[in-house]
Order: sequence, then structure tokens, then C-alpha cells
Amino acid sequence: MANIGIDTLDNRIDCSEQLIFFDDHELIDKLDARLWHGSFNGRESSLQQLSPYVGKLKSGMAKVLINLYSSPGDIVLDPFSGSGVVPFEAALLSRKAYANDLSPYAYTLTRGKLEAPASEQEALKRAELLICAAEDLAASVDVSNIPAWVSEFFHPDTLREVVSAFQILNQQKDYFLTASLLGILHHVRPGFLSYPASHLVPYLRKSKYPPDQFPEMYAYRDIRTRLMAKVKRAYRRHYLPLAWNNREFQVWQANSMALPIDDGIVGAIVSSPPYFGALDYARDNRLRLWFLGCQDWKELDSSLTANNKVYLSQMALCLKEMNRVLKTDGYCALVLGDFERNGKTKRTAEILADLALEETNNQFVVETIYDDRIPDERRSRRETKTTKFERILVMRKT
Repeated sequence: MANIGIDTLDNRIDCSEQLIFFDDHELIDKLDARLWHGSFNGRESSLQQLSPYVGKLKSGMAKVLINLYSSPGDIVLDPFSGSGVVPFEAALLSRKAYANDLSPYAYTLTRGKLEAPASEQEALKRAELLICAAEDLAASVDVSNIPAWVSEFFHPDTLREVVSAFQILNQQKDYFLTASLLGILHHVRPGFLSYPASHLVPYLRKSKYPPDQFPEMYAYRDIRTRLMAKVKRAYRRHYLPLAWNNREFQVWQANSMALPIDDGIVGAIVSSPPYFGALDYARDNRLRLWFLGCQDWKELDSSLTANNKVYLSQMALCLKEMNRVLKTDGYCALVLGDFERNGKTKRTAEILADLALEETNNQFVVETIYDDRIPDERRSRRETKTTKFERILVMRKT
């Protein structure tokens, strides 16, 4: 297992040693929330911050779960990969990373991390070629037919460059640069492409930053300087292993109720399934989804498992599918959130544990349900009244 405080050489690490150590170098062989509490922004690979994602799993927790429940060379599957935290950490830790997510944004971001070039030099070279092509194409791009709710976020000249870049990336299937561009799509800061807007969920902030008082925030913003700077930020602390070009991974955009994976080949499942009706994943990413070709985010939201109306019935089938692909004696570790609304609490871990036993004819055995209170500073939306606990449900296939 990876040493939490491992030294780096040329910003790369050798992940062949498989030990987790805590403060006094004691070997950790069980779940301990102290291993992932606190901010990981300055400790994780900067490629984990390629693009924002509401409800992102903490990389420190993912690393602990991967190390505890799998070994190097194992297939580690995340059937709800979201921003790709688990598969990327799995690849860093010499596992075979299998990932799946029905959302085009999650799929793109997961592939973007796993397909990151092995060096900053290579990444910058690819970005330069994209930018030159997008600048040449931009003058001929017609933005008059773009929906008003999309075009209102951008200066017209910026919009032409953004549309050009996405058209090229869609043809090239360059998921790393696509994810990088999505990561600078909207924000208040000058290093981003939109007019002043929130970072996670796309809302314009014209009331706080009126155009007549802040005209510089509504000027043309070029892709060139911003995308190159974004790529450099992604590689400032990348921690890619020396053998990164030898990594093994598969990413699917399928329904987790029917995974394109053979029976019994997965060594461990580590995932944070959608929380029980707590987030609207498509709505929260609607602007990024539009540039990925998803014209109707409402239709996508209704099809995702997070939808309260279908959550239990669909998760039952997902658990059955996880059992099918998992090896005997393999572990399934699910990070879940208790859900509170209207004074009622849904204890998701217990609910899914019961579902798993029923759907697998008791093949899944519950090893533990580990409680971890979510500090307010870890929430994307502060002072939320919905999810207050993260609970790790660990099951073993017998």
C-alpha cells in the first residue's frame, strides 16, 4: 500500500510498496477516519482537481479503502465513478481501474484523469495544438443558434472559441483536454472563461457583480492563456508513477444495473453511489453537460439512480450486479450518506445492506458499517440539512 507521507522523485512515486502508515508509522489494518480527515487539496494529486464535481468522494478516503480491500494487480471497480476519484487512485496504486458512470460529465472526467499524459510537456503540447486549431476555426463558428441560457454566460468571442474547442475535442476524443476545458468553463475568477458565475453549479452572479460596475469581468476571455494555465496547474503536483504508461483501465458509460463485465473477475468494489435523493447531478452540471452534447439535462436527471422515485428499486439491481462481477471473498465498500428531510432520516447504509442480503441470497455478508460525521467545511453546500453522516458499508462476497 502507498505510504501516506511518501517522498517523491521528479514528482513521481513508486507505488510498488503496499503499506499504510499513520503518525507513528503503525501499520493500519482497519478503517480509521483520522486517515482522511482534514483538507486533501494540498496532499492529493493535482489531477484529482481537474474539474469540480458536487458530492466528490474524498481522495484520502478512497486511497484507504483501496489499500485495505484490494492488492496490487487487482481489478478495482467503481460502478458510480462520478469525478473519477476511485479509479484514478486505483491506477496510482498499481491496480487495474474499472469505472462506469451513466452521466456524460462523470464519464468524461473519469476518462480525463485516467488518460492524462505521462508528462506536463506532452500535455502542454497537446493543448497548444488544440488552441491553434480552435482559434483558426472560431471565426467561422455561428453562435446565433446556441440557447440563450448558455450564451448568456460568455462574451461572444469567447463563446466562439469554446464551441470550436469542443467541436475539435469531440472529434479527437481527447478526454484529458476536454475535462481540463470543462474545469475552467465557469467561475468568478479571471482565469476562467465565463462571466462571473458560481463554480460548482452554474449561476450567473450579475447582482453581486453588475456589468456597469465591473466591466472587466464581462470582457473577452481567451482560451489560450487560460487552458495552458489550467494544464500547468493540473501537473504542479501530479504524483504520476514512473510506470504510468503501463496502467490498465476500462471506463464505460453504461447503466450500473447491467455492467459490461464478466462474472467474478473484480477484486474489489469501492464506490460512492448517488445519495438517496440528496443531489441533482445533471442539474448541477447542466452547462458542462450542454457542451458535451447533452441538450436535455432534465431527462438525464430523471434517468439517474439518485432520483428518489427509483432509488431503491434500481439500487437493488445494482447490488445484484456488483455481486455478479465480484470475486468470491472480494470486498464491496460503499460510501453512503444518511439522508434527512422533513424531520425524517433514511439510514441508507442499513437499507442497502438489507437489500444486498435479499438480492444476493445472503452471498453478501456485512463486515462493518463505519460512521463518519461530515464536518461542515467538507460540504459543497454549507449548512445543509440533508446529509450529515458519511457511512462506509463494507460487505464481503461469500
